[in-house]
Amino acid sequence: MKIKKLFILVILTIILLSLSGCYDAHGIEEFSYATAIGLDISEDKLLSLTLQISIPSTDSESGSSQSSKTDAITVKCNSINSGINLINNYISKEVNLSHCKVIVISEEFAAQGLSECVDTLANIVEIRPDCNVIITKCSAKKFIENASPSIETLTARYYEVALKSSEYTGFTPATKFVDFIGDMKNNFIQSHAILGNLTMENENTKLYSNLDNNYTAGETPIEGSSNIEFFGTAVFRDDKLVGELNGIETICYLLVSNEFKNCTLSIPDPFNVDSSVDLRINKKRNSKISVDFVNNSPFISVEVFLEGYGISLDENTDYSSVEDINILNNYAEQYLKLQLENYLYKTSKEFNSDISGFGKYALSKYLTWDEWISSNWLENYKNSFFNVKVNVNIQSGGEFNKSP
Repeated sequence: MKIKKLFILVILTIILLSLSGCYDAHGIEEFSYATAIGLDISEDKLLSLTLQISIPSTDSESGSSQSSKTDAITVKCNSINSGINLINNYISKEVNLSHCKVIVISEEFAAQGLSECVDTLANIVEIRPDCNVIITKCSAKKFIENASPSIETLTARYYEVALKSSEYTGFTPATKFVDFIGDMKNNFIQSHAILGNLTMENENTKLYSNLDNNYTAGETPIEGSSNIEFFGTAVFRDDKLVGELNGIETICYLLVSNEFKNCTLSIPDPFNVDSSVDLRINKKRNSKISVDFVNNSPFISVEVFLEGYGISLDENTDYSSVEDINILNNYAEQYLKLQLENYLYKTSKEFNSDISGFGKYALSKYLTWDEWISSNWLENYKNSFFNVKVNVNIQSGGEFNKSP
């Protein structure tokens, strides 16, 4: 009998505790979900914080909830947390950042240093580590206000799909917030981010000798319903923005860092100086990288391995000819070799920023951690010189037109 009473008492205790565990729970309708965070410097040198808030609307027929509509709210404040608190006081629901997809930062803000704001954002537990970091050539406020889905119905999904294009274009890097922070705090690599801008009017864009690889964000001659674009890479040294890479330079970054998958590459036509050839380039295997030292200057060797397929052809050229294919193959190798060398010397001499992470290959040359720290790799990177080799295997004959 005592055992039975004890058993009932334990069951009742468990039930009571389980019921009390949800006393402070909140429903999703109690929050305002931010899909984007924007950071600017105001005219009076204060922080200008912009949140893009999703506005759910209920489909009366299906009862489903959609969030294609958004509202951008901007506040001048002393810090990110105080700004969110001011917005909480302004709107009817508490801001929740668990669905934030992008952190948008203006070039002006990024050039002054991001350590403080990055540390603040890292301490906000609602922000997911896979949130993307975008540096805009316009203000973050304008970028967010103009960010509207063109072929997607959900704003959050729009950011995911747009930024995923890096996997098949090579024109933008995939920069997660967790990686951005890690690179900024490390001593063998520097940070980079996605470069964004408003789309420009067609007559104001630049043309680069029929090669579509050489644009940066805001320069591409595109007209459409979307008012923003992602194109190129923002380069950091320590916590400050120091420069940008265009499309072909971003492809080179992806090749060297082994993040490249495939892309469509426009190169000058070796048989017609007024034309270009489009190749579908795929990574054959990871790039081979080594770092040595000559008189304390880094000597970095890079070898990449690619295969190509033709997707635009010149009717005046015999692409079934082994000789012509070899000429095109060698030309593609020389073209990419030149582009890789330009990228490497630009990051070392102009930016002194090792965004490719060559430091992890140099680390093995030091016996102790103290020796590595005293070498000051991130400062010594500007003294680097490079040996680049490119291997491209372009399919010939009937294989030339095959899709990968």
